[in-house]
Amino acid sequence: MTASQALLRHWRNATDAQVVAILRDARRSVAAFADATAASGSLLQSWIEGREVVEFEHYPPDDLVDLRSGSQFYYHSHRDGELEHGHLHLFWHATASGRRRYMRQGRRRWTRTAPTHLFAISLDTRGLPVALFTVNRWVTDGHWFDAACAMAQVERFAMGDVEGHELSCRWLSGFVQLYRPLVEDLLVKRDRRLARRSDLAQALDDRRLELLSHIPIDWTADLDALEAETARRGM
Repeated sequence: MTASQALLRHWRNATDAQVVAILRDARRSVAAFADATAASGSLLQSWIEGREVVEFEHYPPDDLVDLRSGSQFYYHSHRDGELEHGHLHLFWHATASGRRRYMRQGRRRWTRTAPTHLFAISLDTRGLPVALFTVNRWVTDGHWFDAACAMAQVERFAMGDVEGHELSCRWLSGFVQLYRPLVEDLLVKRDRRLARRSDLAQALDDRRLELLSHIPIDWTADLDALEAETARRGM
C-alpha cells in the first residue's frame, strides 16, 4: 500500500500551523506506540495483558473510559482474516440530541444507549492499524447520528491518561487526530450506503447489514508522507 491520497490533499491545503499541529500529534502517537510495544510486547498485549483471547470479549474487560471527555474504547477479536487480528471500537457518550453526556465516577457506564459508536480501527497481529470501518447501529446500540454530527463528536474524542493504559490512550488520541479527514470520508460513505434504503430505522436494525464503510490504511506510509510534506514546506 501507499500513503492515502485523501490525506495528502488535506495536508497540502492545510496551513503551516495546522500541519505543525498534526505532525506534533502524530509524533506523540508514534512515540506512545513504541513505548507501549517495548513495555507490553504490542498494543494488543497492553489491553489483553496475557489473557486468553476469547471471541467477542472486551479487552480490557471493563473498557477504557475517559470520564472527563466522554470518550471510550475497547479491543476485541471476532473476524477471520490474514490481515486483522482484531479491532478497536471507539465511542463518545452523548444524549439523544448529540450533546455531551457527562458521566460520574461510580455510576454504571455501559448502558444500552449511553455510548455512541463513532468508528472502528482494524489492527494486525503486530498491533499496527491497517483499516478504518463503520458498523450498523444494531452491532453496538447507542444513539445514531448523521455524518456531520458524528464527525463533531470524533473531533472531540480524546483519551486522557487512564491509569495503567496511559501509552495506548496517548497513541489512540494522536491517531484519531491524524486520520480525521479519512474518518469523515468513512462516515459520509456510511450515510450514503444507508441512504439507498427507503426506511432508515429498518436499515439500522437489519442484521444482514453489518459493515457499512471500510477504508484500508498504511499508517507507516502516511506518517512518512506527513514528514515529507513538512520537509517540503521547509519546516
